[in-house]
Formats: sequence, C-alpha cells, structure tokens
Amino acid sequence: MLTTTEFRTDDLPAREREDALFGLLGEKAIIEFRGPRGPGFRFAQRLLSTGAISMGAAHGMAPSMLLRRTPELVRRYDPEVLHLAFSTDHRSIGIRKDEVVLRPRDWSIVDSRLPYDIPVGEGQRGETWIAFPYAVLPVRRSRIERLVGRSLCGESGYGALLAQVLTQIVSDAGSYRPEDAPQLETTVSDLVTAFLCRALDGGRSEPAESRRRNLILRIRAFVRQNLHDPGLSPGSIADAHHISRSHLHVLFKDQEETVAAWIRRQRLERACRDLADPAMLDTPVHAIAARWGFPRAADFTRVFRTARGVTPREYRRQARDNPEA
Repeated sequence: MLTTTEFRTDDLPAREREDALFGLLGEKAIIEFRGPRGPGFRFAQRLLSTGAISMGAAHGMAPSMLLRRTPELVRRYDPEVLHLAFSTDHRSIGIRKDEVVLRPRDWSIVDSRLPYDIPVGEGQRGETWIAFPYAVLPVRRSRIERLVGRSLCGESGYGALLAQVLTQIVSDAGSYRPEDAPQLETTVSDLVTAFLCRALDGGRSEPAESRRRNLILRIRAFVRQNLHDPGLSPGSIADAHHISRSHLHVLFKDQEETVAAWIRRQRLERACRDLADPAMLDTPVHAIAARWGFPRAADFTRVFRTARGVTPREYRRQARDNPEA
C-alpha cells in the first residue's frame, strides 16, 4: 500500500485554519497556542505512507505554541511508534523530566508511549520526519529506547544521508507506484537502522546486509554530488569510500548497471534536461557537456548519439520544436 496526502492551510479560509490543524493532529497531541494567532498562520504538509512506515515534511509560518502529549492522551491513543524528526530550526523537547535542546539540522526521536512537551517559537518552521513501529528495525527495542530524548547529529554521515533521502522521497511522492512500497520501506529502514546503530555504538551492530545496502546508497549520493567532475570513476569512488575497486564492483553486481554505466546514464539524463530547458537555450552544448563531466565535446556527442540515437544539437532542436513531447 502506498498513499500520499497533502494539507495546506492556504486552501482554507483563515478562520478555519486553526480547527483544521487540530484535526490534523487528531488524538496525537494537544496544541496550546501562546499569544495571538494572526493572519500569518500558514502550514503545509505532505505525508507518504507505505503501510508500516510514514514519512512526511512540513513547513510554514507558525505562531508560538506548545505541542503537548499528556499521560491521558498516551492512555487513550498509543500507536506504539517511534517518531524521528529532522528540524531546520532551534527547539527543545521535554520527555519524562528531561529536556533536550535541538539545534538546526539535529534529529530527535520520541516514543508514542511517553508524554512530551515540544515548545515551538513564533516564526518560519520546517521539519522532515519518519514514523515507524519498533518491529520494522532489526535492532533490539531496549537499545533503541536509549536514544529517545537525545539529539542526534544530522549534518554529516548517516544523519545527513537520511535527511537527504527522506526529503527526496517525500518531494517526489507522486512519481512512485503502489508496487514501490516494499522497496521504499527497505531503503528507509536500512538507513534508519544504520543511523541509530551508529549513534549507539559506532555502527558495529548494524546487520551486514543493511551495511551493504547503505554503502550503495552512500555511493549513489556521492556520485550525484560529483557528476560535474570529469575525474569521477570507479577508482575515485572506491578511494573516497575506502574500499577496493573489486569490492565496489561486487556491491553493484546485483544492480541493473555497472558503476560506470550508471554514472554515464546519470550524466546524460542531466544533460538532456538542460538541453531541453528553454531557459538554457543560449548555453552552448559544449558548456552543458562540461557541466556534467564531459570535458571533450566530441566524446559527449559520441556517447550521446549512442545512447539517444541523435546528436545533442538534434535533441535540443526536437525538444524546442515539440515542447510537450
């Protein structure tokens, strides 16, 4: 099962927005507003669910408020899930009798079985999150509970990679098909497992298969960030990840393409996008080629013609003449 839902206060009259936000939270928490709620109150959320896992992103201009999950709410409604959130602003969370202060780009984790207080200051807010039951992860519940109420770094390593992947999945929610749900669950649960295991013990307890799949995800993210570099190659990728070339090829053995073929396809897809972009009509073909790691125009034309059946200039002309194609 794969479902996507969206909520935007901009779609509602101003007088209905507050009640709509209450309804969105349902029985999960109580909102206590602090101070006046002016017309600047705006909120948008996109939620994608694969069945076992929910992922979402929200942003908006919020008044000062307190999100409070009381012991009474826990007794009334407990879905028994963990909520891992990545925030772009300063905030704090009170769990049990402890308070954790979060910096921008920190992850926090809360348990639906525990009461909490989350103060939200007035201003622009943004958050990406994932909610999942303990059973989704191959890590003992007692170990994960040690992370509840802690701040976890999201600026580097698995924390940054998880934020990048979740943001991409949610923003591209409309491009997935129902049959993609199991693969999305596997990808995200592997990353969450690696992130939490790294926070617990440096990643030593991460299952071997999860480590392998996460290394592939890190390699793919590295490639996408370095497509402009003509020196990007299986050798440079292996060096950057402290593995041998043979190990790199073994990792991609079960993938649809070799490492080199995948790099080439990524570069060509981005070059095609630029060639078809009306805003880049005055950008020379050789400049677009260089932008995506093809420093020699002749090599770019040869590779492009082999893959697309036409030259880059012919492709650009076709895209210009048939913009809806």
